[in-house]
Amino acid sequence: MHQPLPKPQAAAAVTVRALATRDSLVALTDLLHQAYAPLLARGMNFTASTQTVETTRKRAADGQCFVAELGSVVVGTVTACGPYDEAEVGQQAGVSWYRDPDLAHFQQFAVHPKHQRLGVGRLLVAAAEKWAVERGFAAIALDTAEPAAELVAMYRKLGYTHVGYTQWPGKTYRSLVMRKRLGQSALREQLRTLARYNLWATQRLLEGVERLNDEAYRRNVGLFFGSVHGTLNHLLLGEHLLWAKRFNGEATPVVSLAAEVEPDRARLKQSLLQGAAAWLPWLDTVSEQQLMGLLHYRRATGEALSLPFAATLAHVFNHGTHHRGQITAALTLLGQPCPELDLVYMLLEESAPT
Repeated sequence: MHQPLPKPQAAAAVTVRALATRDSLVALTDLLHQAYAPLLARGMNFTASTQTVETTRKRAADGQCFVAELGSVVVGTVTACGPYDEAEVGQQAGVSWYRDPDLAHFQQFAVHPKHQRLGVGRLLVAAAEKWAVERGFAAIALDTAEPAAELVAMYRKLGYTHVGYTQWPGKTYRSLVMRKRLGQSALREQLRTLARYNLWATQRLLEGVERLNDEAYRRNVGLFFGSVHGTLNHLLLGEHLLWAKRFNGEATPVVSLAAEVEPDRARLKQSLLQGAAAWLPWLDTVSEQQLMGLLHYRRATGEALSLPFAATLAHVFNHGTHHRGQITAALTLLGQPCPELDLVYMLLEESAPT
């Protein structure tokens, strides 16, 4: 008979500790099964959804297994590990990140369904990250099912960035590989916040724009670039076809800032979303020396300029905020609901219990 679960409580009442010999692996396996049962019902055959007690034992022994305890009952678990063994990973496509000797990862992560969205998951992930930092790892990674949108969103809230894909043998889904840099400087952390906000606000804005019919979408409503379509084209041009190339040391096209670089509405939306999502993984590749240095580039006129790297990157995100504000004003003028894009709303979403 399973020990009855205590009533759900906030994470403040939960203790995270290392797995002890007194802990029941049978109960831990049952917890994993219950946590992953909804995903299994949706066709995602996570290992944890059906694994045996012996598999739980082996996976927990791969690194340091932690449990979240409420009273005397275990309500969550995670195992923090070092780099994957080369023999285990083999030539698996998309997992080159896991061959990095400076990269830890975590696995076998679960919170009992009755205790989810109370902050328990955040405490467990923090324990795995602390374990990795204490052992000198520069970053930590995970993989999860691409169709599990709620899990992907949770990891993004915790600062993880999508860096690749893999297809593990026998799985019914493709996995996203996600990574987080550890021990970041305050400057890098601030720029990551701005990059997350840029993506979050772009997604919200485009959801609002989607409600416009095509005539209203292309109508000149007096914005600096005329229409909503014209302003979105300017955002694509400025943020992704000019600045992103400059930060990557690439040559940029000589083009008018009012150019219609993508006439198709659907492709324009997709390009904006893909471009906004690309800043976070790129930022993880930038060294501290680069952040503290200068960005050397040429303007469309050919003039050579050198500006502070980090401050100029902040300008790119601020530029997006400026033009998104113009578009929200146009949405109001066109009789559509105006999306709430204040940074604090994103921070409130991210701080919600996980």
